Amino acid sequence: MEKNSSTSKMMKTLLILLLVTMTSVAQTKFSGIAIDASLPNGWQVQEENYGQISISNTNEEAAIILMEHGWATEQVILHNMQQNIQEEGIEAALASDVMQLENGDYIALYQGYAGQQQVILVAVVSKSKLWQVGGVMTIVMALQENFKDSYQDMAVEISKSIRYRPFMNRLAQQKANMFKGRKLMRFSSYYTSDYDNTISVGSSGKTTINFCSNGQFAFDGYSDFSAGGGAFDGHVSSNNSAGVGLWSLMMIHDYMVLRLVSNAGEVNYMPIERYTEDGAYYINGDKWVIGGSDICN
Repeated sequence: MEKNSSTSKMMKTLLILLLVTMTSVAQTKFSGIAIDASLPNGWQVQEENYGQISISNTNEEAAIILMEHGWATEQVILHNMQQNIQEEGIEAALASDVMQLENGDYIALYQGYAGQQQVILVAVVSKSKLWQVGGVMTIVMALQENFKDSYQDMAVEISKSIRYRPFMNRLAQQKANMFKGRKLMRFSSYYTSDYDNTISVGSSGKTTINFCSNGQFAFDGYSDFSAGGGAFDGHVSSNNSAGVGLWSLMMIHDYMVLRLVSNAGEVNYMPIERYTEDGAYYINGDKWVIGGSDICN
């Protein structure tokens, strides 16, 4: 299953110096996340990835991050917000209590390092009633010496302005019928050996995602690893069937994108690059094969 892994890339490059007023322009409609939101004057979308939006201002060494989450309950939100932020190049610990705002959003401050620089982050988490599960985290990050209380106000105002949209428009609902009651399967294998074939290593795996008509999915994975020769003789097998949750299909820039939200709160996007009449689907360069599901209709 393809995981949304662009968080660290964006957060690593975004240091914020926010010297703007709270004046906002008209709402911006995003494609990477199914939301509209008002941006502070002078700020524009720099990059949109699936579930991640980077916003910058050409006159500032700064950025704002809108990040989709899959947290379902107040308890899950509080638990996740109390954890340290640990991404590539960034490590920040909770530096305040997690507080609930009047509109139901949650806010907290974090302090740590981005590379060698000390930073402070403010995060505001909102939850969507429309989506059933999940919502958006609005993050503002600044160098410690440049952080101001007004940054918290800006994060709160952006979060308040978010308007959630349905994931599936009419075309997406029609396309989703291709997957209801079916499963996607991916097979993988690997083998290598030394020049004399005295030492060899091999692995094989199968990943299956079942798409139920009621909007639920079930993920199942199997892997087999073996090694032979010298001190490397051994065989290991494992099964992973822990991935369950809700699925939907989005149409983004004329591409079908499968969106999976696990019960653990993880959000994953699987952009379908192309598919063939014989049932092959190509997702992020990998070939998946479609077939009838054995566990749901």
